[in-house]
Formats: sequence, structure tokens, C-alpha cells
Amino acid sequence: MGRVIIAIAIIALQVYALVDLARSDSASVRSIPKWLWFLVWPIPVLGPVAWLALGRPRVGPASGGGGPGGGGTIGGPRPPRGPIAPDDDPDFLKRLDEQSWAARMERLRREREAGGGPSGIGPDRDAEGGPEPDGDPTGGHPSGHH
Repeated sequence: MGRVIIAIAIIALQVYALVDLARSDSASVRSIPKWLWFLVWPIPVLGPVAWLALGRPRVGPASGGGGPGGGGTIGGPRPPRGPIAPDDDPDFLKRLDEQSWAARMERLRREREAGGGPSGIGPDRDAEGGPEPDGDPTGGHPSGHH
């Protein structure tokens, strides 16, 4: 019974290592090229253990991937990953805020030119007639300009 469990564990390790190797990106494989790992992998126990210890791409914050001096690849550190969604991109959010502020100021300018301004605007109100955020007369714009 013990031999059967050991045999199943070895086969499971071989299969796991093969699937992991096949799914790994060639550019992020460590130590030796991916095609060479396919030649090392068939060595029972040693191949999969070597793959998991020396070849498998590192993932997560412990790898230092993208940070100074991190990455673990022969070619040097990996480039930092960019934002994956627009709302994760600080430049996009800043641009969006500036566009919103510019549109609001343009609308206020047109309303003032058309008839002296909207009726609901006062020192504590915005163009929509609601209270200014945090009592900020700039309308919450980060630059603080009107």
C-alpha cells in the first residue's frame, strides 16, 4: 500500500510540473529556457522538483517582480505591470477630474453670460444647486483655481 501512495505522489508531481511548465510564459521562466525545461522535466522526481525550485516563474509581492533589483530572471528585473483597468490608473483619474472640472467651469461661464448665472448658486452652492463639497468654493478641483 505504501508503494502505491509513493507512486501516485510521484505521478501527481510529474503531471503538476508538466501542466505548470506548459502554462508558464516563456519570458518569465527562470534559470534556463522553457524548451530546455521540457528536456529536464521527464527525469523522475528530480525534473519536477528542479522545475518548481529553479524554473517556475515567481509571482506575488515576495518575488520583487518589477521592483528595483527584483524579478529573479536572467535578463534583469521584470518591468512593472501597468494598471489593468482605467479606474486603477492615477493619470486617467486625474485627467477625468480635470475634464469634469473644465466642463463645469465652461457651463458656469455660459450660464453667467446668458443671464447673470443660475438662480440657485450662492456662496455655499454649486452649479447644480447642491452644497459645495467640504465647503470648497473651487468645486473640489485639486488645483484650487476657479
